[in-house]
Amino acid sequence: MIGFEITDGVARLTLDRPAKRNALTAEMWVTLRGHLDSLETRDVVAVVLRGAAGSFSAGADLGELRIPDPEYVGGVQELAEATVLRLRDLAPPTVAEIDGPCFGAGASLALACDLRICTPRSRFGIPSLRHGIVYEPVHVQRLVQVVGPGVAALLLYGGETWSGEEAVRHGLADRCADDVTGAVERILAGLRDAPRAAVVATAAALRAGA
Repeated sequence: MIGFEITDGVARLTLDRPAKRNALTAEMWVTLRGHLDSLETRDVVAVVLRGAAGSFSAGADLGELRIPDPEYVGGVQELAEATVLRLRDLAPPTVAEIDGPCFGAGASLALACDLRICTPRSRFGIPSLRHGIVYEPVHVQRLVQVVGPGVAALLLYGGETWSGEEAVRHGLADRCADDVTGAVERILAGLRDAPRAAVVATAAALRAGA
């Protein structure tokens, strides 16, 4: 349920569970973490995270989080948090290519990326309180870092859902384009032509200034 390919120096990770709008299971978190770890030894200049079949991700699989086993649920949440942080720690630039729903844990993955490119069809939200779930502090901190505390509160307290254009206005996404793949490819073209060391150094400098 996680596609993985490397082409022309770009690694592409695809959330691929279309029947559930790419909602993330424990198995998917494990697989995604493994692919991210493997990139440490691969010669890539960028990593693109995307979803299959017109969805980025509807978030965590709520069925798993409602299993009456606190130890299991806590383990899934710890795995998800560790995987998101692993994505944030990758040396090459990371890009979230977003179409359709981007909710909850899906939003956490998108926020872990350096760039978030979406479409007008995209929908963003973090409905954790509505589902009785605590949005982990590390994800809240990243959200506040990106959009500020007031805008973050609109998502977390107000349970708002934003279109792609609204996400750009609020700073949650960086660009909205009808052809999201084409928009991402134009960014990748500049990275492919540059030495990997220079690309990685630039990514580190941008993150340090965030």
